[in-house]
Amino acid sequence: MNFLFILNTFYPNIGGVENATLEICKRLKKRGHKVYVLTTSKSNFYPNNEKLAPVEEIDGIQIFRVRSSLRTIGMPLKALYLATKFKIDYNYVTDFWGFTALFLKKTFRIPFVYILNGYNPICPRGTLNHEGLCRGFEFVKCFKQCRRFSLRFFCSLFITRLLLREADPVIAISKSVQNAYRSHFGRIPLKLLYYGVDQQKFRPFDIRASDLHYNINDLDKIILFFGRFIKERGIIEFLLHFKEQFTQVQCKLIIVGLGSTVSEIRSEINTLELQKDVILTGPLRNQDLVQVINLSNIVILPIQFPEPLSLVVLEAMACGKPVVSFALGGVRELIDHAKTGYILQPNDWNGFIDKINKLLKNIELATSLGDAGRLKMEKYFNWEIFIEKFLKLLTRNG
Repeated sequence: MNFLFILNTFYPNIGGVENATLEICKRLKKRGHKVYVLTTSKSNFYPNNEKLAPVEEIDGIQIFRVRSSLRTIGMPLKALYLATKFKIDYNYVTDFWGFTALFLKKTFRIPFVYILNGYNPICPRGTLNHEGLCRGFEFVKCFKQCRRFSLRFFCSLFITRLLLREADPVIAISKSVQNAYRSHFGRIPLKLLYYGVDQQKFRPFDIRASDLHYNINDLDKIILFFGRFIKERGIIEFLLHFKEQFTQVQCKLIIVGLGSTVSEIRSEINTLELQKDVILTGPLRNQDLVQVINLSNIVILPIQFPEPLSLVVLEAMACGKPVVSFALGGVRELIDHAKTGYILQPNDWNGFIDKINKLLKNIELATSLGDAGRLKMEKYFNWEIFIEKFLKLLTRNG
């Protein structure tokens, strides 16, 4: 089949959806399908978009980018051109730009699959727990807290309802997302299909701190946080509690990523005088990221909102590392408490720190939990499993 992926941002942009979509594209291509991507020039990786070419090929996937400032008109027109030129059989959409797939379905009867990666159409701020006050899907409470009901949000909500009705099929990436949409939009037919993880890339191996260019020695115990820096990921709150680690276990904290809160993180590190104990690496990818994961003893995810699924957890567990997180969203479906890591009640910082200390003091326990996590990834969260089920769903609906 010929697939056209239509989405707001794509690799090399940093984000779970971008990485997951790239993996899906590569594996479809490996199976002999032709894959094309239509996206915007919006970038969170290269400054000022100067390196995002209008047309580019990555891993044999042809990518077409519409200038971000002209995307409202440019996306539908470009989609129309690509659909006719490459004789597209199926469209793949993940967000607001799915309205382009609606247009192609009505015009050329091209079916599309709609992947639900998060909660954005449900709330204008895109999360379910805004600053600890706005919870769930109560319309009035959300309105009072968020105060960001714009024309764009109402358009997105309207388009989402159309996409849910017209897509063939609709796929949720976790039970958390599946239940959220059903709670808000009613009993709509949603298929559950978990993302996978590249288990050849993300795998356990031995590495020493001296092999990397960070201010760490081989005897240091390492806590790792990696991912996009947004307020809801809770890393700033964790820094406030990080000094408690030193009362029981001497350790280092490595923070990998970039995002809107990077200046706040730097400021907090300086204010708390943690410059010698916290290493900010900036964004890392591919082997550089895998090396840092394998260098760490544990991975933390102190989230303050329901993660739809969390590729961070998948990648950490695939590398054989135990994860300590709060019990929110799809993370609860990945971590088996006291078996592959620890999952605490939201904002239970005493428990969070206690479990970190427990793992840092008992390396055999950390290794045992990490090994169990790796086995779980191999059995249930394999990209080949995802692609096999994905193609069966399309065939069934075709």
